[in-house]
Amino acid sequence: MQSIEVVSNKGSKHFDLEQALSLNYLSNYQKLLEKHQLKIEALTMHRDSQLIMGPHGDATQRFFKGTPDEQVEYGKQRLMKAAEVANEYGIPKITGFMGAGEFSSWYPWPHSEGWKQQQNLAYERWMPILEYYEKLGVKFAHEVGPQQLAYNLETTQEILEILNIDSFGICFDPSNFILTGVNPCIFVEEIGSKIFHVHGKDSELTHHVSSSGWMAHGDLSRPDRGFRFRIPGWGDVNWKKVLTTLKLNGYNDVISIEIEDPTMDSEEALEKTIDHLKPLLFK
Repeated sequence: MQSIEVVSNKGSKHFDLEQALSLNYLSNYQKLLEKHQLKIEALTMHRDSQLIMGPHGDATQRFFKGTPDEQVEYGKQRLMKAAEVANEYGIPKITGFMGAGEFSSWYPWPHSEGWKQQQNLAYERWMPILEYYEKLGVKFAHEVGPQQLAYNLETTQEILEILNIDSFGICFDPSNFILTGVNPCIFVEEIGSKIFHVHGKDSELTHHVSSSGWMAHGDLSRPDRGFRFRIPGWGDVNWKKVLTTLKLNGYNDVISIEIEDPTMDSEEALEKTIDHLKPLLFK
């Protein structure tokens, strides 16, 4: 039996959240999973969940067309629906982003209170959702990364303190920490049991970092970026150390492969990722 993480945003080709609770859809999907010996470990809702905190407007109109208030409400309703579906299908968790409307506020100029105001707003918008998750016995795992309220170790610790509820935890993707400069092993040690889910994804700082920097603009696939995503074994993440630290801190769950490597197609990337990670996994 293999575990999978299924994309469930609006327009997903893999899972129709709106139809998922109908008896016919549920029966057919479960038969499909049994046929291929698959188990859904998580539904991923990154695009829809981003709408809860933003940014709103042109940047996210492709996720859902509407005013900022309409986008927020849509994101909330989709996340609540996802919890209901997960409860019915026996799926333990939802992964996604939290969003951040004023990411520039991480720097204390020109608005020193901007970041704190966003954290307060996050409590107002997210806590009712997480309380609903708690009621249904489903967990939400926030992926720490750029354009999020938790993008490094410090901000992760802050949001875990603000949203202090059992249903809320972290989706740990070590590729994002190469970008932010945080040691992924230290992150695992500090966050510990609040890590609910792990992505098998890598990234690297290229030789172009001396000209474009690691926060380069432009398409993620362009070859002259200082930073790009890779598959495990082809980037800068030390997977032996990361997997060891995860084990020592109690994580004994799925490593969900995510591919955004611009140097190879998805099939080759998947094969190479499995070849690299499988021998490293603990029994």
